Amino acid sequence: MNRVYVNVICRQLAADGLIARSRGAEGKLVNVAVRGDLGTLVAPVAVGTARLRTGRRVPGWLAERVDALVGSFPDCVVAFEASGAFPGPSLYFHLRAVERRRLHETARSLLDDQLFLEYAYAVLPAWGMHRMGAQAAKVADFAQISAALRQEEPALQQLWPLRITMLSPQSADHVAATAWDIIAHVKVSTSRTQIVAGSKMLHHLLPDLIPPIDRQYTFSFFTGQKMVASDRAAFLDWYPQLAAIAVRCQQPIYDAIKRGGFMATGEAKVIDNAIMGFMQQRRKSISEPASFLGGQPQTFGTEL
Repeated sequence: MNRVYVNVICRQLAADGLIARSRGAEGKLVNVAVRGDLGTLVAPVAVGTARLRTGRRVPGWLAERVDALVGSFPDCVVAFEASGAFPGPSLYFHLRAVERRRLHETARSLLDDQLFLEYAYAVLPAWGMHRMGAQAAKVADFAQISAALRQEEPALQQLWPLRITMLSPQSADHVAATAWDIIAHVKVSTSRTQIVAGSKMLHHLLPDLIPPIDRQYTFSFFTGQKMVASDRAAFLDWYPQLAAIAVRCQQPIYDAIKRGGFMATGEAKVIDNAIMGFMQQRRKSISEPASFLGGQPQTFGTEL
């Protein structure tokens, strides 16, 4: 296994208090299992301490918006739940896909489950990813998507044990890069852009790690508009910020899942729910002027 992914997994195990990490005699990291009778030797990630990665350039208005979301996170989740948005097939197939996903312990087992793949595929048009007629927005062929996902089994297995509420900033960067490679290869949508359809499909494979992304809420939260210059650049920038929000809001996320809140089907989905609730409340209270972006639309540079 690639050493980068080994390091990501070891960081996660250390954050969960299952192993202790220290420098050995030769200066290399040594990972030692924590004995149950000695208690936890490594402190878990502290809620409220994780911030955006060092060197990440975040506009002042976005930093304030993230802080506002974190400060009102439980209320935003409740507001979303009260809205009762997305009933019918969009809820039904989502619930069936996540329920089926929870039956599996490995990526290989999941990808061999034809019923799960069919449920996850059915979510896409239910969530608005397929348009009849001449419109360009189409979901790719089921057999094509299934085959591409199976080719990504090693990468999916590397991400399998990780949870968005427990990622360090460095781990979040690695997860973002790996997840984007999967999205770019699978090509869930037949259109040029992949970030929305790809994240929604990947969310159902990794419901505690990858939030679904949509234009109306996620795009608007991070940019104030529904288009970006580069899907890849946007995903690599947004995911670590979503992970930082998740770490700061661990407890309300766990609370929503424990009480069985509406569409609180996993750690990553609760973050999405909170963003939707935040944006719904904001739109009810004010009509946002262009100045909330500092007078300039937020865009991303050319893909590297």
